[in-house]
Amino acid sequence: MENIVDLHWFPLVSQGNIYSLTNLRSTKNANKVLVASLKRNIYLCECHVLPKNQINPLIKELLFTYIPSGAEIISIDAYNKSKEDDEFVIGITIMKYSSETSVERYLNIYSEGAGDTDDNNSIEAIAQNCLMVELNYTPYHLYHTEVITQDLEKEIVWLISSDDFKVHMIREDKTSHGYIESEIDKYFPEFIELKAIALWMDIYYYEDYKRRLTVVGCECGLVKVSEIDVIKGEINRSWSLRYDSPVSGVRIFTHRNLIEKPSFLEMIPDVEMNINFNILINTASTTIIFEDVLNQGLDNDIKLRSSDPTSCVLCCCIADINMDNQNEILLGTYEREVLVFANRNGKWEMTSKKLFDAAIHSICYTDLTGDGVNELVVLTQRSVHILQHDSKIITELWRERYQALIADKLKD
Repeated sequence: MENIVDLHWFPLVSQGNIYSLTNLRSTKNANKVLVASLKRNIYLCECHVLPKNQINPLIKELLFTYIPSGAEIISIDAYNKSKEDDEFVIGITIMKYSSETSVERYLNIYSEGAGDTDDNNSIEAIAQNCLMVELNYTPYHLYHTEVITQDLEKEIVWLISSDDFKVHMIREDKTSHGYIESEIDKYFPEFIELKAIALWMDIYYYEDYKRRLTVVGCECGLVKVSEIDVIKGEINRSWSLRYDSPVSGVRIFTHRNLIEKPSFLEMIPDVEMNINFNILINTASTTIIFEDVLNQGLDNDIKLRSSDPTSCVLCCCIADINMDNQNEILLGTYEREVLVFANRNGKWEMTSKKLFDAAIHSICYTDLTGDGVNELVVLTQRSVHILQHDSKIITELWRERYQALIADKLKD
């Protein structure tokens, strides 16, 4: 991380947790980030590019409706339901003690109103349009993914892990213009009979949504990996193992940084690539990689070793942070460090690290400036840090690759 410099920093009035950061991915503008704290405060982080390429970070608190005084925000997640415009849907799980023995729990879903237009479809307007789903369980990880309906259409649904050892599915009910809990067995058989509190889930569709790889990590140390036949709704294969400490994070990733093809290149056929799926598992005591899971299963584990073997990892992020078209692994630790691991000649090695002001709760790598270069957002127990790549290094890297591209064209 020696080529990444500080761009902005702001403190939090109260701490968040590992579920308190989410990315708003825009289809036509720069991305944004939402940060929640336990005591109802939710902040929007964005960057404005001024003349002479100066960057003006903007942090503002958003007032979301139907989050009562005294409520605690457990988790936050968001997605863009449009591929052409920005139609954000934001989910927030909250919990409020109404008495010493009574607890109220809700999933608040915020989206644009039926009469909203592009002119007033701002995050502030979305924050005022809420649909509530009452929960009879304590929520943990809030996660959105897609399901294939009977009409072979794609539908985005919410998944919520809970203290009743289940994963619940919340989907839109278009007849009532609201959201309801739906039976999960038909769409996600891998979550049936989990019998543990899922702390983190990750889902990856492939083969044109005909197959799905799911990994879930649990509080008891259980890790379950499943390969699903999406069309049949059946589990093809599954693997499981158990560690001696809670699993704080799991990720499905590829070695190569897979960049989505822009819409204006849709006429160009895709190049067939053999993609191997890897799984990253974080526990309180160790971090493990299983490579090429579909072929090797969970037989061969690779342990990531840092300079401090006693460090406790709280979160992780997969990112091509050195822009070599290969993904690196970023680990956020309780000891206030972000550790970067890269695959060098088939061996994972720690290449750099950076110290922050408090324990690292979440990491996000996204383009906040809209220039095609991602920024690094780090949520700590006390604050939010936004870091950017050194512009001089980016310019030199662009020049080198442009010249290499021109040289290849001249050879042809």
